[in-house]
Amino acid sequence: MSYHAMPLQCYCGEVPEQILEVGFTSDQHMVIHYWCSSCKRVMFASHTIEECREHCPPAEPEAVAEDARFLLSMGIVG
Repeated sequence: MSYHAMPLQCYCGEVPEQILEVGFTSDQHMVIHYWCSSCKRVMFASHTIEECREHCPPAEPEAVAEDARFLLSMGIVG
């Protein structure tokens, strides 16, 4: 499975050292809550589900087959 890293950056230009929380809102946004240790700001990044889908890399054929085998081994047929 491949992924694209989401670029997180504070207004001061620094990258957060750690993410505090990741969650979802009732209006279907993914919210990332982090702290900027450089300028001491609490930051939130919000993305719609559609925006998240746009940033997803295409599925790798090998990974899709491997995922299907794993799910089948657990008795999940889809």
